[in-house]
Amino acid sequence: MSDPEVTRMVYEGALAVREGRLDAARELLLAALEHDEQNVDAWLWLSGAVDDPNDQLVALENALAVDPNNRHARAGLEWLGAKGISGIPGAANTGEWVPPPPIDENDVTEFPCWQCGSVLYSVAPFCWQCNAPVHACRNCVFMPEERCKELQGLTSPITQQARNECPWWRPAV
Repeated sequence: MSDPEVTRMVYEGALAVREGRLDAARELLLAALEHDEQNVDAWLWLSGAVDDPNDQLVALENALAVDPNNRHARAGLEWLGAKGISGIPGAANTGEWVPPPPIDENDVTEFPCWQCGSVLYSVAPFCWQCNAPVHACRNCVFMPEERCKELQGLTSPITQQARNECPWWRPAV
């Protein structure tokens, strides 16, 4: 099968996921993976086409096996971990929130903007491209963690997108 045909199947599978036609999506994406098991996009979309969290975990782990730096696969794993799915590193913990030590303000980290994906630096106040605040829950490594947000009073999705002064904020690398 040609690469354009595999690309077409992944595209149609992604559309099916977005439209909620999960059976059709699984069929298309699995067919694409039969021909190209190194297709990261097919693995990522397949994670959204399956209902079982363990199947989602396998798909995301396969995406990371192909591309270890794939931020979408890592975000998916973080999301599963926040849901408390077993077998995922960093899965939700129900114990008391133990805040990390303060970060060194001289330690500058480069990471993608949560809104537009542009490269940001942890010391910048706003994204240079889309003007989204840098120091916000959406740019924090602890985004899936609910306990820190409750302690800081940042429980609304709107406040999680706004600039905040949370002392535990860490750049989402």
